[in-house]
Amino acid sequence: MIISIIILISLLLAIGFIAGRSQDKFLFLKSGVYFFLMEITSSIALLISVSGVYFLMVKLLHYHIRILTFCLAATFIGGILNFYVIRWLKFFKRSNSLLVMQVEYYIQWTTIALTLYQFLTGSHANLKVFAKAGISAENLDINTLNLVVLPLLLVSWISIAMIKIYLTDRGH
Repeated sequence: MIISIIILISLLLAIGFIAGRSQDKFLFLKSGVYFFLMEITSSIALLISVSGVYFLMVKLLHYHIRILTFCLAATFIGGILNFYVIRWLKFFKRSNSLLVMQVEYYIQWTTIALTLYQFLTGSHANLKVFAKAGISAENLDINTLNLVVLPLLLVSWISIAMIKIYLTDRGH
């Protein structure tokens, strides 16, 4: 499993390295570090927003919130909180637009890859095809991806979009 993660991270970074190194030879590494740090701040922001929405809406106001509304509200609030955390930590204070763009692409590519993974491993028929082809049918729990990983990526995506707008609005 660790070797698989190393391979995938290396390929993701290789895409960034191949695509853009003219202005900054280490852009792919910087954006990789920023992506990793954003996932950490997104985790904290999502935890705070899920707790806040739950305690405010369910416990305090006794509102029978629908799961879609709960998930979207927590994700949107998490994105907003993460935006302020990123601004406060000055992640992109003096960065160029290429760095912001590369981080956004890492978020997008990871989100799309996990969505594709869910599609490919979502049925037993697909897993049997992989097993017959000699590819391990051992897979990650799709529910864990849906409940943990994808919301983190969405929170990061919302906050990076807000950062792009914020920086563009201020002429950076």
